[in-house]
This record gives sequence, C-alpha cells and structure tokens, in this order.
Amino acid sequence: MKRYSALLCAGLLCLTAIPATAQTTAEVEACTPEAAIAKAEVVAQLIYDMTKNNPGKADELRERMNQLQEENPADSSFDACQAYQRLIDALDGEATKQTQADAEQAQKEQ
Repeated sequence: MKRYSALLCAGLLCLTAIPATAQTTAEVEACTPEAAIAKAEVVAQLIYDMTKNNPGKADELRERMNQLQEENPADSSFDACQAYQRLIDALDGEATKQTQADAEQAQKEQ
C-alpha cells in the first residue's frame, strides 16, 4: 500500500508539472520578434513622455534601467519580452509617481 501511495504521489506530481512546462514553452514561443519590437516601442514612448518636460530625468531613468539589467542580466532566464515588460512595469510605476507629484504641485500653486 505504501508503495502504491508513493507511486500515486509521484504520478500526480508529474501530471501537475506538465501543464506548467507547457505554459512556459508557450510563453517562450509567444515572444516573437514582432512582440519584442512592440514592447520596445512602448518603453521608448514611456521614456519620451517622462523626459520631454524634464531632460534631467533621462539620466535618472538610464541609471534605473542599468540597475534592472544588473539585477537580472539579459543572459539570464528572462527573454526579451519579459525584460521589456519589466522595464514597462518599472517605468509605469515611475510615471504614476511623477503624475501624482505633478498634480500635487499644481494644487499647491492654485
């Protein structure tokens, strides 16, 4: 009985691992060059929007992006789409903070 229980547990673990592996493979295949280029364009637009009124912000963003790359370099397990998505998430957070700060500053000036 113990033997069958161990085999049953091992079989269930293998079955639950298959969908995770299939999902990971599908995600890797989903990162086409077109998808990576589209994400790169989003990153470029976010950077442009954040720096058009504040050129000094460009140096700050460059430093932040270098930090992100050092934390998980491009040769790690991340693909290009995941790397761009991490940048988009980080820049969106920065943009939200900047928008809130600008709104607070505008309220103080009124």
